Amino acid sequence: MSKKGKKILVSFFVILFLIALIIGSNIFIGNQDVQRVDMKISYGKSDTIILPQQINSSLNNVFDNFLKLKRKEVDIRKIEAFLLSKPYVQKAQVYQTLKGVLNIEITQREPILRINTLKGLQYYVDNHGKIIPITNFESTDVIIANGNVDILANVSKTLQLDTNNIEQKKGYDKTLSKLYLIAQKISNDTILNYQIDQLFVTNEKDIELIPKIGNYIIRIGDVNEIDEELTKLKYLYKEGFSRNGWDNYSIVDLRFRNQAVCTKKDVMNVQ
Repeated sequence: MSKKGKKILVSFFVILFLIALIIGSNIFIGNQDVQRVDMKISYGKSDTIILPQQINSSLNNVFDNFLKLKRKEVDIRKIEAFLLSKPYVQKAQVYQTLKGVLNIEITQREPILRINTLKGLQYYVDNHGKIIPITNFESTDVIIANGNVDILANVSKTLQLDTNNIEQKKGYDKTLSKLYLIAQKISNDTILNYQIDQLFVTNEKDIELIPKIGNYIIRIGDVNEIDEELTKLKYLYKEGFSRNGWDNYSIVDLRFRNQAVCTKKDVMNVQ
């Protein structure tokens, strides 16, 4: 046999040995017990809604106790799919280490709006427009929307809101998109996030803002003017109300260009 042939033969056996070694190692590792389960949940800016013990309990009900399983018996893809089926879970990553640790990393959705519908149902909407049915007593400090608002069948199927072409939408779909847009802007604003407590939808489908402090309502107009209107509202909180006090007013109307019309409890005053 030539030298070249011998080199090819040696290389072939080396490759076979490495393949056998890898297969043997995988079999050996797969037959080892799961030593520990580490779970990490990222909550972002949201309150804590899901707890590790709740996730552990639901996983054990479906997959049994992981500490009783061999590593090869752990189906990572099924675990991730199960976690992602939970309404409050935005992301899930599951992996095992060489030391037998099963790592479960979860990102909780961040609700920015709580909707109370005409039918008495309650939903959260997260910062990506995902609608989350509220079935238990989960509680987080977000803006509440109520009044003439409901979630119809077409939205119930997708459980997703967006802010695209809001003015072309109709009925409750348009109202929901407007509420989501306003909640987005308020939750991302360091001033308004601490001032606004509620969004109320009137019978005429107009939206009023209800503050956390003070007995007055704030009227806003179409969504294409919302940025200007909220800018005026911030100015009022920083400048106007600090001088005159919000307890003097019953209505703050932001629907007029370049001005906020504030109705005193007895007298009309324009600022």
